[in-house]
Amino acid sequence: MNERCTYLLPIRRLRFNEAEAADFAGYFKSLAAAGCEILVVDGSPAEVFDKHATAWAALCRHTKVDPQYAYLNGKVNGIHTGVALASHESVVQADDDIRYTDDDINRMCALLESYEMVRPQNFLRPLPLWARMEAARMLINRAVLRAGDYPGTCGFRRETFRRVGHYDGDVLFDNEEIVRHFRLHGASVCYANDFFILKRPPTLTKWWEQRPRQAYEDFVMRLKTLFFLSLIPLALALLFGFGWKAFTIYIMLISCGSALLAMRGRRGGAHKLFPPFVPLYAPLWFFERSLSSYWALYWRVVRGGYPFGDRLLSKGTGRAWVAGGKARL
Repeated sequence: MNERCTYLLPIRRLRFNEAEAADFAGYFKSLAAAGCEILVVDGSPAEVFDKHATAWAALCRHTKVDPQYAYLNGKVNGIHTGVALASHESVVQADDDIRYTDDDINRMCALLESYEMVRPQNFLRPLPLWARMEAARMLINRAVLRAGDYPGTCGFRRETFRRVGHYDGDVLFDNEEIVRHFRLHGASVCYANDFFILKRPPTLTKWWEQRPRQAYEDFVMRLKTLFFLSLIPLALALLFGFGWKAFTIYIMLISCGSALLAMRGRRGGAHKLFPPFVPLYAPLWFFERSLSSYWALYWRVVRGGYPFGDRLLSKGTGRAWVAGGKARL
């Protein structure tokens, strides 16, 4: 099949994982069969980079990050490097846990003929306990946000990327920053809330590490953060001030309310990919996010930022978050 888009994967690993490299090799073959140029921008240390190069020889274009880009978030440097090297006008950019199928590539390329950026949705497979909580979070975002959940992938036109210029790369939440930057500068953005791309869940260790980071990214949404920060103090106040009955009623209200929100998020085709039991895990996510908000607050107040690799990023979101968010959907 003739190539029709560039699949851009920024990646960085501190250690070489043979099984992971083999898994990527199989994925790259499927992407090539779907008509993709595979461009891997690798910010790994030299020893790991060389092993990746050997494992993926003839399967992709494998290159180092261009040192002219010096944003604190190294993934953004990889994206800028990749766009400069991309051979095709349509670019599909994805995190390392995203897996496109042939049909997904077909649909993305078709949408990019009409829009300058396409923002799909994700679904998770498999679904261990922590992934069920994460899936419930996705559904809640779909229920309360007109734009849907925040995906780990997007598609855009290379020329538009060049036209709108650099987006803020000194932030944690770069996946949404690029979308709002495009929208802020007048690009046509398709919020494809019925277009679902597979996302593999993190390991339990990785998921645990991500808890305070996601809460930190939410600090720009002050009401949301205040809500989650208030959940535990209010529960304790009811328990010690009014007894177990008031505490139990409060917990039931929070549990039922969060589950109902998640159920609402299954509309728009999500019911086909999010099993009916997923909303039952929404109360657990509410409790986790409340605790994680305090964990993130510690990083904000005591450390002045959140660790990203070997750097400390003080901003969860960037310049385009507010202004780009006000642009019309």
